[in-house]
Amino acid sequence: MDDLLQKKDLNFAIIEFYKTYVICKMNEGIVLDVPKAIALHEQSRPFYNGLKYGFIFDRTIDYTIDPIVYIQCPYYADINAMFIVAEKIATKQIVQFEQNFSKYKLTVFNTLEEAQKEIKKVKFGEKSPLTEQPLG
Repeated sequence: MDDLLQKKDLNFAIIEFYKTYVICKMNEGIVLDVPKAIALHEQSRPFYNGLKYGFIFDRTIDYTIDPIVYIQCPYYADINAMFIVAEKIATKQIVQFEQNFSKYKLTVFNTLEEAQKEIKKVKFGEKSPLTEQPLG
């Protein structure tokens, strides 16, 4: 598919950086809370140098997202698309519930390949409104 440019292994997730988007693979069983969401963005923001980027969450592994993350994470303005890869019906239903809290449409795909194909259609290169704000 696309060329992987960089990979970072955090203690709760692996982040893969591509030209215009990130793939986030969380560790099984963790809870993605606000501090972890901020840590993900603090890894991604410098890589894209102030430009908006797409985010693909691989939810084929079981983990939980605290819905408050969608409301309280200060860096969502850096995102131009948020895609979710989910195979299980239960996970897709959870994502539908989480949509109630998200500022962005959570688009669900069955496979990572489908999500990567679609994220290429998203406009990239727009400056994030948070560009002038310091990291962290």
